[in-house]
Amino acid sequence: MPSEKHVAVCAFPFGSHPWVLANLVGKLAAAALDVRFSFLSTAKSNHVVFPPQSRATLIPSNLRVYDIGDGSPAGYPEAAGDPRDQADLFLQAASANFQAGVDTAEQDAGRKVSLLLADGLLPVVACEKAEKMHVPWVAFWISAPHSLSMHVYADLIHQLSRDATDEEKTLDMIPGLSLMRMGDLPEELVMDPNMSVSCRMLRDLGNVIPRAAAVLMNSFVEMDPEPLTADLKSKFNILLHLGMLTLVPSSPPSLPASDETGCLTWLESRDPQTVVYISFGSGPLSSPPLDEIRSLAEALESTRTPFLWSLTDRQKAQCLPGGFEERTSAYGRIVPWAPQRGVLGHPACVAFVTHCGYNSVYESMAAGVPMIGRPVAVDQRICGKMVEEVWGIGVRVERGVLTESGMVKALDAVMRSEEGKVMRKKAGELRRRLAELAGPGGTAEADFKTVVEFISTS
Repeated sequence: MPSEKHVAVCAFPFGSHPWVLANLVGKLAAAALDVRFSFLSTAKSNHVVFPPQSRATLIPSNLRVYDIGDGSPAGYPEAAGDPRDQADLFLQAASANFQAGVDTAEQDAGRKVSLLLADGLLPVVACEKAEKMHVPWVAFWISAPHSLSMHVYADLIHQLSRDATDEEKTLDMIPGLSLMRMGDLPEELVMDPNMSVSCRMLRDLGNVIPRAAAVLMNSFVEMDPEPLTADLKSKFNILLHLGMLTLVPSSPPSLPASDETGCLTWLESRDPQTVVYISFGSGPLSSPPLDEIRSLAEALESTRTPFLWSLTDRQKAQCLPGGFEERTSAYGRIVPWAPQRGVLGHPACVAFVTHCGYNSVYESMAAGVPMIGRPVAVDQRICGKMVEEVWGIGVRVERGVLTESGMVKALDAVMRSEEGKVMRKKAGELRRRLAELAGPGGTAEADFKTVVEFISTS
């Protein structure tokens, strides 16, 4: 008798979030073939993550993709204004739009939704929907575990931020966060929650997510401080660590494996350990200011450092020095998109200039590539601190701002100094450790099996 189980998946359609959630759902669908999965996200995000022309052949037959509204009014100029506006518009309309998506999915499947699986940034929406539908819900935390702890303690942190002006004050009152300082906190946690829908969501998140039936972590438990894990376990009904979903092979959908911009072919022409890869992610809050991108370009040119740079055409036009691409064509290449894991894993790649997004950091670590970090927003300061001060596999740019002189100094430190050799050694050790953890018989594999059983029986 066919299963009546039907999981509705609520995606947060920005940055790497839909990619990672899609990787998880692809694995779950392949492991639980009698469960129906309905993936709900915006048309723009779904078009990229699940290319329409290949959906029928590349995704499991028990997985369906549904487009929901993005909350933007007709004619809304996507690139205009504060990048947070897109997220605010989406969140304002998320409850109604997800409900419409669930209604359509239930009609197509001929069965009611039995469980909600939601991005960890959407607990308020997921909790509201699940309670109205009388079904359990599960949260998937895609970002750094440290940032989840910060959200759980958001009220305490907000109080501390009002009482303390010292950015060097540590967070040793929170288990597992003793190395973090007030200055490492995401701005969104200390801002007035009434400033935007996003800020209110982030302040409410820590109070709502403990109501989930289970919280799934996009991390290996062995990589996190024991006090942090123990404290989070005490806050949630069930806490499971699934490993890094960007690091392990998955059933489609997965990140694109093609080399449509010729990056890997170009890298074949470069000597080993010579090319710096540069990418600040795809999210609206991941790119440094345009004047800093110009300073980065000037540092690359003045040092004649071989580079592969993932940069949009709009950014190229707005911030690169005139004639830069032509003058550096003998040793550098700019592309609008790069297969990041393939680039980082190529023998020619010697360092990664990054915004220190959580998934990018782990992809670099899995490839054994040291980093130069310029954190921009959300949990990137936390990850940048881990890269430099905890793992010792990279440096952050001076004073957190990209300047030509500061970038030259960072390039020298990572590529040419004794300090850089130590970083590469440590990065290699971590690469081997991650490979072990992702292998068969690890805790991540056991926790994944628990998730499959939970979904199949709830």
